[in-house]
Amino acid sequence: MPLSHAERRRDRRIPVPGGGLKAHLITAHGERHEATCTELSVGGLTLRCNYVPALHEVLAVQVDQPPATPGADSRPLRVRLEVRRCEALPSTEGEAAQYRYELGGKIVEVLS
Repeated sequence: MPLSHAERRRDRRIPVPGGGLKAHLITAHGERHEATCTELSVGGLTLRCNYVPALHEVLAVQVDQPPATPGADSRPLRVRLEVRRCEALPSTEGEAAQYRYELGGKIVEVLS
């Protein structure tokens, strides 16, 4: 019996509370797209966006940190992410969705 996608993961993904963190992804051609990071793990993350990447495409991703204590430094997480899946999100009738796709990927390099 084949394993489900969640069972194949090496690292546990942690859902980001409050609907996720603001993120941006940049393609190899320099195109910039807004996104929301909904899950994080040591080895990967899940994003919601309107960009449809190719399987195994490597994207530069920046995830903003949650609001910090005043005066505290809160640098964004910057990584190179290899896309492992991209799925259309179910549409909600009568309601416009902010993002149409969910993608999951493996972090191949931490930039900062």
